[in-house]
Parts: sequence; C-alpha cells; structure tokens
Amino acid sequence: MAIGSTRGKRRLGRHIRPILERSGLKVDEVVKQSRVSRPTITRMLSGEALARWPALSMVLDVIGATPEEKTRALQLWEVADVDPSAIQHARDLPANYKRLRMDELEAVRERTLDSALVPGLLQTAGYAEALARAARRRIVGESWDSRAAAERADRQAALTREDPVEYHALIDETALRRLVGGPEVMREQLAHLVAMAKRPNVTIQVLPYSVGAYGAQVGAMFLLDFIESDEPRAAYVEALTGMVPVEDEEAEVLSAVWDDAARLALTEDDSVGLIGSVRDALGDR
Repeated sequence: MAIGSTRGKRRLGRHIRPILERSGLKVDEVVKQSRVSRPTITRMLSGEALARWPALSMVLDVIGATPEEKTRALQLWEVADVDPSAIQHARDLPANYKRLRMDELEAVRERTLDSALVPGLLQTAGYAEALARAARRRIVGESWDSRAAAERADRQAALTREDPVEYHALIDETALRRLVGGPEVMREQLAHLVAMAKRPNVTIQVLPYSVGAYGAQVGAMFLLDFIESDEPRAAYVEALTGMVPVEDEEAEVLSAVWDDAARLALTEDDSVGLIGSVRDALGDR
C-alpha cells in the first residue's frame, strides 16, 4: 500500500466516497464483507494511501459500484501513485511539504501570499541556505542548509519548464526589507525578483506598508489550480510547525483573502520599482 497523499489518490478517494454513501454501508461493514483492513479503507477514502487493485476491487464490489464506476476507479488507480523520486531530496522533506511539491508538479496555476519572507519559488540559493540555517531547530537531519539550495532549484523548475506554471506572488514589503543572510544575499535576492518578474508566466506584486492590515498577516499561503475541471483547488498555509493542507470551504476562504490582498497590492510596474529601490538602498551601505 503506497502511503503519502497525492492528487491522484485524493481524486480516487473522492470517486469512491459517494459510492460508499449510496450503498448505506458503514466502513466496519465494508471491512467485514471485503476482508480489507479498516486502515486501508479509511486511508484510501481520505487520499492518504493507494491500496492494491485486488483489495480496491473487492471494496468496490461490496459497496455496489457499477461497471462504469469500477472502470473509472481503475483509470484513477493507474495514475494515482505519483513517484516522489521526481522530487529532489524527497526523503528529507516533511510529508505535507512533499505533498505541496507533488501538487506543484501538476498545477497549471499557483498563487502565493507571503507576509514575512520571499516565497520559495523565487528564492536564490544564498537566501534559501540562510533560511535553512535559521530553521535548524525545526529541521530533522544534519546539513540541510547545504541541500536547501538544491531543493529550491529543483522546485523552481516549475517556472522554467517547457509548460511552466502560471505563477502570481504577493509579497509583503517586510520580506523585501528583512536582511535574510545579510546585505549581499539580499541584494542578489532582490535582483533575482526583478529578473523573474520579466518572465511572461510570473507576476509579482508587493503589499506596501501603506496598506496597513490585510486579511493574511502571518506566515504564507499557497493556492494551486489544475487543468481538470472537476479537480478542486489545492490550498496550504505555512505555520510555525510546517505546511498545513486546507480543504473545501476553508480553501475558498483563503482564495478570497488572496483576491482581497491582490486588490491592495501595488501594480506590477510599481512593485518592480519598489523592489529595485530597496536593492539600490542596500548598495549604498
């Protein structure tokens, strides 16, 4: 049984749940009739695990799936298990952050809002290493700072691949002025933001100090959209303890918060102008 939530597994779980509800059976009844373990069934329904096809097929038979529903389940099952080896340093990554990375591999659009730091998709190697050193209390394993830059570079391939993700970042002015890694690192980081803003698939807007309070002032949020019309938006927030997936109605609330913040942000040209001015001020030190 493949553990670790991926978009494909979640789609399969969403396909099975209404069939189970229609059957009127409780999970324990399905366990008894199918002889498939309760953890296997519950993890499959939540999208956290991919059962072997014989076990899934038995469950579908017990809950009365039609031939068409079973065929669709097989199609979803065949593409459900995304190989995490496509992600550099996957074994070193926390589960929910790896889930975000796997969603990013398939997203066609990503929107972020960062209130304190430059977003990961736009970080330079020096900036990423400085953050990794500062987060040593929260990172399991040794020497992550030496691998953080490589992980960020691997992640940022989403912006430069043949079919790049459409990326729209809202960045608080605080992140531009916070000297992560010192003046030299920040000069390079701010210059990188200006360069990335020139890419046709990248939009960067700054939330200046002058806007005052807005809907999201702590941490970061991530909103990912996919090409399938029936695929719900994936949403995450970053807390002190790590990445947290956000589901259903709460994801739509986050999307509305992002939209509100975008209306308060500077235009793209004015944002690039502010980023450049902050960088130039560092050069005078």
